[in-house]
Amino acid sequence: MTKATVITIVRILMVPFVLVLLLAEMHNKEFLAFAVFVIAAVTDSLDGYVARKYNQVSDLGKFLDPLADKLLVTAALIALVYLQEVETWVAAIIILRELFISVFRFYFLVHNASFSASLPAKLKTTFQIVALSILIIYRKLPYAEVLGLLGQITLYLAVFLTVYSGVEYVLRMTRPPRA
Repeated sequence: MTKATVITIVRILMVPFVLVLLLAEMHNKEFLAFAVFVIAAVTDSLDGYVARKYNQVSDLGKFLDPLADKLLVTAALIALVYLQEVETWVAAIIILRELFISVFRFYFLVHNASFSASLPAKLKTTFQIVALSILIIYRKLPYAEVLGLLGQITLYLAVFLTVYSGVEYVLRMTRPPRA
């Protein structure tokens, strides 16, 4: 197993901690949940860097890396819906798109097709991570109302990018090859 894949697996193992911390009944849990969430999110860049630098790009890594992002985002969304920080419809759109694209991606990976992330998909992930980071911790910070609004606006932008990039993937991958 490559170093990059080990880093990705550690990211996946961090997901339950985010969920448990967000749902726990403990004082200042938001700070711990925020720290674990951000570390897991930032580590995404690290595993990609290691994979490219040490020429460790693998099919397993190509599958697990985006899966780790999707699990992290999904866990945070579920907890934040439960905590009434995120509307259910917002979480449903994001989670359903991620499930659909994961199946789509797996199908093309099995059939040896290239399925790299597009710019809108990368922006989508960035907006999701930023929005969820804010929504995890904003109530514990000064200017909580302003930060909460910023988190919601960023999340709505993420929803738009989520739908847009999902449609883009489907169109790109189902388009007949050019002659």
